[in-house]
Amino acid sequence: MGEQPVGRLLWSFSLPALVGMVVTATYNIVDTAFVGRLGHEAIAALTLVWPVQLVMMALSLGVGVGANSLIARLLGAGNEREANHAGAQAFVAAIASALVMMVPLLIWTDPVLRLLGARTDILPLARAYYRVIVWFSPVVFYPMVANNLIRAEGNPLRSMAVMIVSALTNIVLDPLFIYGIGPFPALGVQGAAIATVIASAVAFVLYAIYFAGPKSGYHFRPRDFLPWPRVWARIYAVGAPSMTIQLSGSIASLVANNIICGFGSLPLAAYGVVFRLFSLGVMPCLGIGQGVLPLAAYNYGAGKLGRVRAVVLRGVFAATVITAGFSLLFIAFPGFFALVFNREPDFLRLFAHGLRVAALGFAPVGFIIIATSFFQAVGRALPAMFLSLARQFIFYLPALVLLARFFGVEGFWFALPVADLLSTVASIVWASVMFHQLGIPLVPVRARRA
Repeated sequence: MGEQPVGRLLWSFSLPALVGMVVTATYNIVDTAFVGRLGHEAIAALTLVWPVQLVMMALSLGVGVGANSLIARLLGAGNEREANHAGAQAFVAAIASALVMMVPLLIWTDPVLRLLGARTDILPLARAYYRVIVWFSPVVFYPMVANNLIRAEGNPLRSMAVMIVSALTNIVLDPLFIYGIGPFPALGVQGAAIATVIASAVAFVLYAIYFAGPKSGYHFRPRDFLPWPRVWARIYAVGAPSMTIQLSGSIASLVANNIICGFGSLPLAAYGVVFRLFSLGVMPCLGIGQGVLPLAAYNYGAGKLGRVRAVVLRGVFAATVITAGFSLLFIAFPGFFALVFNREPDFLRLFAHGLRVAALGFAPVGFIIIATSFFQAVGRALPAMFLSLARQFIFYLPALVLLARFFGVEGFWFALPVADLLSTVASIVWASVMFHQLGIPLVPVRARRA
């Protein structure tokens, strides 16, 4: 990591995570695209449930990231037996978290959906999707944790392959269960939830086969799965920052849903599609960030500050090209993206305008993501946490509440670019100061001639 060409290293480290992130983004994109043919109310129903799915992702991500770090450190110290125990406990902690969350969500289904912003017209649709996702939440939790465990033992390509198979399963099953093709019943939005759960179950089975097979570095014993809260505490202690960041996104989505629901189900549906399209642009940048982090950290620890600079700037360039490209496409061709999801004239008009406005500040988002990875790489937790929360929480929520209050739906759309641009300014200033403090050159240092 300290000698090979930076570009090649960054590509090899980023590609598995990048593909995995894009595959993750396709789940909700595909569900929404197929469901959109049922009407904008169906899209609105999926949008309402999204904050609950974000909570699921937050809890499973907290377990996965914490377990990844703990297991990697144990393996590095040569403690393979304890690493196996930690891996088994990660699965137990994930299932326990899923069950603890599942019970109250099922008991108070309608109150939770109303808290999320559900109105009478879309409550039945939201309930149909929600109950399937919540009932099978342990199946959804498991693959997210298994993905991190496989990466901890240094096998990201295996995890990437499972995620691709799972995503393709979802794509194939969605139209079958939503529209009722052949022997399959037409289940509408509930069918989309069933397809998602089956796709997660496929990943569940593939991961289980891998862990039970000879190619896995893990060797679990039955007693490893006996609950061990002390190990759970070690896992959650490391995973808490990632979990907090993801939970802040759930809170922001909940607030946004409640605000936009006040203007009707049509704006809610348009917002839901915009949110999903933005995730398609953000996810590959998060993958690049996962490649930047270990490379920058290794070279920073080795004192090779020039290579730290090269890694970070190449990551910034790649991520910004992606988000700037998406921004241009969203602004130039909003009608094309709208037609993928729904063809109702009112939806097309509202969505096209909202996407154009929201995309005004999307181009520099790639920079924000890589700046966050840089701060994590050099061990600066505070700026990393602040920038992670800034775009979707610290800047976004105040802008959302104030602009929507005074300017209605128009203000709602402008809150996104306002938060993005404020986060960009904070990222540039903080990263520049940190480069200077650490002695990392902003331009290549060339040897002077005598």
